Amino acid sequence: MGTIRVQIHTDEGPIEWEFPMKDSVLEDKLQYIGGSEIPISSVIWPDGLHMLNGIKVCTDELNFLARSIERFDDSEYNQFMAAASLEKSPDLERLINLSFNINHYTVIRDVSDLAGIGQYHLLNIRGSLSKTELETIDFAQVGRDLLSSGKGIPTEYGLLFENKEVPFQQVYDGTTFPPYLYKGNEVAIIHMHYQGRTEYLYLPEESISIKKALKRLDAPCLSDCTMEMEIFNCPDECWWDRLETNFEIAGLYEANYLAEVLARENIDLHKLLCVTDYAEVVSGGDIQKLADHLDDFIFIKGAQTPAGVGEYVTRQEHGYEAGEYLRDFLDYHKLGEYFIQEREGEFMTGSFVCMEEGCDVVKILHEKRNEIELGGM
Repeated sequence: MGTIRVQIHTDEGPIEWEFPMKDSVLEDKLQYIGGSEIPISSVIWPDGLHMLNGIKVCTDELNFLARSIERFDDSEYNQFMAAASLEKSPDLERLINLSFNINHYTVIRDVSDLAGIGQYHLLNIRGSLSKTELETIDFAQVGRDLLSSGKGIPTEYGLLFENKEVPFQQVYDGTTFPPYLYKGNEVAIIHMHYQGRTEYLYLPEESISIKKALKRLDAPCLSDCTMEMEIFNCPDECWWDRLETNFEIAGLYEANYLAEVLARENIDLHKLLCVTDYAEVVSGGDIQKLADHLDDFIFIKGAQTPAGVGEYVTRQEHGYEAGEYLRDFLDYHKLGEYFIQEREGEFMTGSFVCMEEGCDVVKILHEKRNEIELGGM
């Protein structure tokens, strides 16, 4: 189930949408109804966002709010929903800012554990507690003082207290979205600036997401923006260098193609590195094509001599099989030399790489590049 589920009115009757969704999916849905806003008949889930009933909202803002809520743990979710349920103004800008200011509130669901209440409340206010504070503070008294203050507001999510000592910060100005991480597979973060405004991209991104960020900046094109890349979750230093090179020399889109490869699950990046060197490619788009065809390459990890190649092919390659009793009579070195020459193979960083029979690296690199499509959120 999505973080937010709404019923919207269309000329053909009511339909339900779940947020968050990929920007490409959202764009397809908007093509169906037209415009970038949707008229919400009712919020099906969660009830705490009832103030959005009966109004038109910006879909990008609603999608961002859903993504922001999605990253919460149970305690944070209750803090946000308790505070949001008291909002009377149907303002997504306010709700987005609220999702980044949950420590401005404390929500108590169980009033029986005074020490737990006190510790939780102070952690909300301060963010962390030192070892000395944990050993010396009378948390039960802190909890008792909070509950007896008379400032708690009952909500369906618990007793809500506003922590006025924690400033409420406006992180969203109604134009450009604040930084946040939600996908879990971010390889790099792009800080994109234009005329005093900043947008953030979390590579890999869909192409439509990059276009939306440009639109929020009101920037004509990427070349009009200044950008910096922050490496976030790149596998190792070698790939960092290639990602930075693509970004600095070839630009954002080439870096994005490479980031999409680096974010894939279960990809053999060591094999890909050797295949990339074998094919002598550096651009993110070409590396992406090689990654799509990684099974078209033979990779013998640790093979450093023709003999090692020869021994491998007698065990693994169709047409080169040798029975157990014949292996002692084979010249693995000569067989390896023949195989290397036939397949135009090379030794790369302590391993061996060549193409599978019938495959052609030139054809792979001349294939049309597909738009990046990311997995579900």
